[in-house]
Amino acid sequence: MAKKFLTIQEAADLSNKSVQTIRRAIKAKKLGCKKQRTPQGFNYMVNRESLYAAYNIKIEESVKEEPKAEVKEEIREEAETTQKVEVEAKVEETQDSDMQILAEDLKNFTKTLDRMVTQHADERQNFMRLVNTLQEKIFVLENQMNLLKEPSKKWYQVWK
Repeated sequence: MAKKFLTIQEAADLSNKSVQTIRRAIKAKKLGCKKQRTPQGFNYMVNRESLYAAYNIKIEESVKEEPKAEVKEEIREEAETTQKVEVEAKVEETQDSDMQILAEDLKNFTKTLDRMVTQHADERQNFMRLVNTLQEKIFVLENQMNLLKEPSKKWYQVWK
């Protein structure tokens, strides 16, 4: 069954007129149409019978042309499916290569992490040695300060 409404492009193809001519005919109210709402605004849909009447198109001619449109649509759909298959194959290839890259990255990351852990352990040992050394020096300095605070003899008792 034929569609009752056509897009402007389909009407232009069917009547062998330009898209602009169809738009002018719509504006001049020579063609019946309806507005189809889209997210960007709206599209005009041309009434098939008014198109036949306005441009004296025989119904037989349009019936002959419709299978061509259907064949074109089938070809377009087949092309889309082959493109989808090709895209899916490319996606699988890239996923495989991405998986290999991820495995290599994971190995490099674990090596780096191991190296950082051993380096951290070495630095911790060095830090603990430094802390022990500083503690020993602090004890020595505290002992020296205690000796200076309390002299065993007073300075004038030296001559007695």
